Amino acid sequence: MKKWFPVWPLLALAVAVLVWNYPAYALADRIAAASQGRIQVLNSHGSVWSGQMQLGISDGSRLYAIGEPLHWRLAMFQHGHWLGVALQHPKLLEAVHLGVDAGGISVSGGELQVPAAWLGGLGAPFNTIRPEGLLRTQWQAWQSGQDLRVQIHWQDAQSALASIRPLGEYVITVTGNPDTKVSLNLETRKGPLQLDGQGHWTRGQRFVFNGYASSDERSKEALTGLLSQMGRREGEQYRLGVF
Repeated sequence: MKKWFPVWPLLALAVAVLVWNYPAYALADRIAAASQGRIQVLNSHGSVWSGQMQLGISDGSRLYAIGEPLHWRLAMFQHGHWLGVALQHPKLLEAVHLGVDAGGISVSGGELQVPAAWLGGLGAPFNTIRPEGLLRTQWQAWQSGQDLRVQIHWQDAQSALASIRPLGEYVITVTGNPDTKVSLNLETRKGPLQLDGQGHWTRGQRFVFNGYASSDERSKEALTGLLSQMGRREGEQYRLGVF
């Protein structure tokens, strides 16, 4: 009687080889779909396990290319994680490590520094305001179930619509548990342009934000054009948005 060699080990090996060599370019459509077209893959090299990818941000009519490529490397069963991902980019002060295990997802702390002009890729009102300066995003190490803390600093803030340079310095702080509720606070550290606001997102509900923009008395005339593009006027202030 002929004996058959079990085929499942060969099938498992074939699947592993296929996944290991899955080309990075095959992720382009998935990334575009997941971001609703905001993030585009301009070119890529390697596989899903190790490679690099140059990205672009689109506002629907214009594409803002990110000059340097994003590098990644995946590893299995390292440092107590089932799957680990290391991300590197010149705009990151150090590599960011993501891990997946039985407890969920973990992210190492880090800092990202990018030109504020990249905000134009988010569409209105940023593509009209055309912000300039530096955006510094800092975050603490986080894992599933814990509170997060993220701060975004807009330094040397400028706009193509304002002759006053710089406009000031501003900070957005995001805190809370993504599983329940996350809060956002916008504050002005210094400058003639005043930005202030608070918002929150509760799981299962819409994000709610109330914020206002204004200027000091000496800069009111020079900043009127910019303020009118940032929101609806209400007395001496301009409402940034209610969602």
